[in-house]
Amino acid sequence: MRMRQRGFTLLEVMLVVLLMGLMAAAVTLAMGNGGQQQALSREVQRFMATTEALQDEAVLSGGFFGIVVDKQKYHYVMLKDGKWQPVEQDNLLAARELPEGIETDLEVEGLPLEQDEQQQSWFDEPFIDDDPQKKKFPEPQIMLLPSGEMTGFKLRFITLDDNGQQLEKLVSGDALGRIVLGEFDELS
Repeated sequence: MRMRQRGFTLLEVMLVVLLMGLMAAAVTLAMGNGGQQQALSREVQRFMATTEALQDEAVLSGGFFGIVVDKQKYHYVMLKDGKWQPVEQDNLLAARELPEGIETDLEVEGLPLEQDEQQQSWFDEPFIDDDPQKKKFPEPQIMLLPSGEMTGFKLRFITLDDNGQQLEKLVSGDALGRIVLGEFDELS
């Protein structure tokens, strides 16, 4: 009696691979409008992860760190020799230019942040600082302290979808050093 070998022919295997490829293409096309939404989510997750990593570094090293936020970029700085310097020890913490179409809007401790070149003094006198070193490495709007505390903030990442509708993700941080997606009030 002759035993028949069991298995798949090359034609059957190629047919299964072809069907899987067609299904993957259909799923990719169906999710096409999520491009900007996905890019926005990626940027928010990246910001949260790097900020939490830097918080840990601040606690472990006992150093003072901060975040400088502009409309289309943000970068991390550290206090060294009495001056704010960029964090250069890690590529993850390098200055981050946001992808085309994504902007930020920062509110610190409940006050909207004016992101202009010249800032006004709290004493109603114009504040003009011509020190090129300070312009190159400005003071951070968000401080990360060695105690694990930080400046409370709300940072909105904003973009437009393919239909021109505004998409927005909010990252909130409180004085205790907690960072969440959304607002703290929504979580209670």
